Amino acid sequence: MPENMDYIKTRLDDQLSYFDSSAIRNQKSYKTLKRVQIVCNILTTMTIALAFAVPADYKIAMGILALVLSTVVLATYQWEEFESYGAKWEKFRLVAERLKSEKHMFLNGVGLYSAGDDDRKKSQLIETGERIIQGTDLSYFTLIVEPGKRIEKRLEQQQATDGNTS
Repeated sequence: MPENMDYIKTRLDDQLSYFDSSAIRNQKSYKTLKRVQIVCNILTTMTIALAFAVPADYKIAMGILALVLSTVVLATYQWEEFESYGAKWEKFRLVAERLKSEKHMFLNGVGLYSAGDDDRKKSQLIETGERIIQGTDLSYFTLIVEPGKRIEKRLEQQQATDGNTS
């Protein structure tokens, strides 16, 4: 490691660890909710289909079971929409990979870090690293504070795309 690179140890590695662990945590939450949705969706369909084949005494129980399973599907969908685990996973992973890439390019003296003196390369790493982190803060704020706006924005983008193709 180049001398005088406390930035890598005290800031960049810390942020890398944060974004990496956050990505992993959100990935696990997202996949868990999706698995529950898939299983409950399949079981709901099977319960409804089997309700036609069971004796009359069990039809009410099968209906209640189908209702509970479909409610779990809806609840997990709404929970994921509220918490945005998938979007957070994607964002945290993207930032972690960008920071890793920047660190490795610096340490190997390639890209922006292939020319110039060591002080200039260090300054460039700090500027680029902080820009990546700061941009994340704004995107994260929008992602968390305005979840309803995400849906509206997706619809607007869809309409704009549909309008451009006609």
